[in-house]
Amino acid sequence: MKRKVFAILLFVFMLLLVKPFYGQLPQVMLTDSAKVSLLTCSQGEELYSIFGHSAIRIVDPVVGVDWVFNYGTFDFSDPNFYSNFVKGKLNYILSVSSYKNFQYTYVFEGRYIYEQKLNLHQHEKQLLLDSLRINYLPENRYYLYDFLFDNCATRIRDVFVDVIPRKVDFDYNSLKSGQSFRELLMPNVIEKPWAKLGINLLLGVSADRQAEPWEYMFLPEHMQTAFGAASIGVDSITEVLMQPRVTLLNGTKIPRTRFREAPLIVFIGLLLLVVMLSFFDVKRGRASYWIDTILFSLVGLLGVVIAFQWFGSNHAVMANNYNLIWAHPLHLLAVVALLVKRFRHLAKYYFGVNMLVMVLAMIFWFILPQELPFPMFPVVAAMATRSAIIFRFN
Repeated sequence: MKRKVFAILLFVFMLLLVKPFYGQLPQVMLTDSAKVSLLTCSQGEELYSIFGHSAIRIVDPVVGVDWVFNYGTFDFSDPNFYSNFVKGKLNYILSVSSYKNFQYTYVFEGRYIYEQKLNLHQHEKQLLLDSLRINYLPENRYYLYDFLFDNCATRIRDVFVDVIPRKVDFDYNSLKSGQSFRELLMPNVIEKPWAKLGINLLLGVSADRQAEPWEYMFLPEHMQTAFGAASIGVDSITEVLMQPRVTLLNGTKIPRTRFREAPLIVFIGLLLLVVMLSFFDVKRGRASYWIDTILFSLVGLLGVVIAFQWFGSNHAVMANNYNLIWAHPLHLLAVVALLVKRFRHLAKYYFGVNMLVMVLAMIFWFILPQELPFPMFPVVAAMATRSAIIFRFN
């Protein structure tokens, strides 16, 4: 536990220090000894590192260069950091550091670093460095981050494909086709059941679109696989793009959690509690409003978050979220009506309609165009049950 706390504090401290390693990169002419490689870092235990990371490394011992170009940094000291993060307006930064400094965090966190060297001609290596140097200029280094379509991995993919003069061809047979963005994300959060639930609650219907093989590369692990099977060439003269992967830093596997189904178990317990309370309510002829206040207030607050991410932010992947069918802010107004006697008759009709909506939501749960998180199914069943009790005894 102490190690986890210290890891988080270290990460925050590093974010506070995120500044370009060089004020401006010097003009460097690479020699024949130069090497360009793709770095892929394994996922970490903390939520901020759960999807892994990618970077570009350029090494030339003759001119003393060992630089890592990293599109995954941001300025934590920005006064609008939190509001921009929530609104989906956070600018990420291309930063440059020495490989030694880049590696330090991964050593501490026990994460793997893999390297794939590119089979490039000398002028292609120089073109890449010159292009990255231009991208690193103060007026170019910032970009508006998009989790699925413009992130630390896709930026590297695009640089390699756009800057290298020879054509890069991908053999997509190396990737398992036909998966949606949501399906691609899930293996990374399988050991983080509550994070998995939160992600599934916030992702909208667009996350269930089948991803094109090119789009798989928003995740570092899939970009590593795709580039590992790619070729490069002109006309019929081709060669493999990447040399075999080597491990630069050994790490540890993320431990398997003993409670992968923790959310489902907790919410089944909630449903059983609701059923028991509802049984006693029927026996005594009146509703226990305290459980209704807690249940519908919490779901209503969840609805506020979902609605804001849909209508109040630039997170496109969180728009058109079908979870708003059952988790919406109107529950908060209904709770107020339930607690104020003169409005209680309005609450009766609200919860009567809500009971029907919850039942319909359960009926269509598995056939909607968006995959709804199954651990919340017992919660919706509990809401339907309590709505029926309120309607009967109000």
